[in-house]
Amino acid sequence: MTENAASLFAFPAREDDRLRLALRGLVTALEAQGEAVAALRGELAGLAGSMQALDSSFTTYRAELDTTATAARQAGAEARLLERTAEDWLSATRV
Repeated sequence: MTENAASLFAFPAREDDRLRLALRGLVTALEAQGEAVAALRGELAGLAGSMQALDSSFTTYRAELDTTATAARQAGAEARLLERTAEDWLSATRV
């Protein structure tokens, strides 16, 4: 028979051995879960930082939009004033 042909698993001989193996498996699973939770917390912290940066960017964007809107309103008012002035000059030259 070759080495790869069959492999046997040894089963615990006593109840205490089975319980000990089950507890080791449980401890291993709990450690893996702890690592996964720690990784999740790290990712959530990174997400929180990204959300704060995004909020800051939107705040800056809103401020720039407000400034642009104010400038556009002012430019519109000045254009209407120039338009009225031009109409007045044209009216004065047609008389």
